[in-house]
Amino acid sequence: MMKRLTAALLGLSVLGASVPALANSTPDMYVVMFRADWCGPCKIVEPKLDSALRQLGDPSIEYVTIDITTPHRSEMSAHLAFDREIVPQYNSWMGVTGFAAVIDADTKQTLGCINMVYDTDAMRMHIKNLKTYAVTNQSVQEVLCPEPNYL
Repeated sequence: MMKRLTAALLGLSVLGASVPALANSTPDMYVVMFRADWCGPCKIVEPKLDSALRQLGDPSIEYVTIDITTPHRSEMSAHLAFDREIVPQYNSWMGVTGFAAVIDADTKQTLGCINMVYDTDAMRMHIKNLKTYAVTNQSVQEVLCPEPNYL
């Protein structure tokens, strides 16, 4: 049984989702990277974002990757979005890459976005600041999120 659970948890990390520190705890917020292998801005944003999240070391922030590189990855990403109840964001930005959306895990509202104009320290501070809104379930309006991509 333990081997199956470990394999399942490893499978989630391979799909691009981190597992919360405690199996039955829920995150305060999601940082959702919209990416593809061919995306130039992704190659700038992802390493900085990974570093910023490691520096924060906050188990209440779950990093989720929406990857549209292949149909299989897109399908797996759709499942991740469905499981976290962030389908509206998935649908709005499907096909848009090179940024991360910060989403309140309780209200499912987008709090803000991170793109390649941020350096690692600015990303870390922005995520930390947006978490104060997530913890109190307050909304915030930000202009850095891309326009919805309704196909």
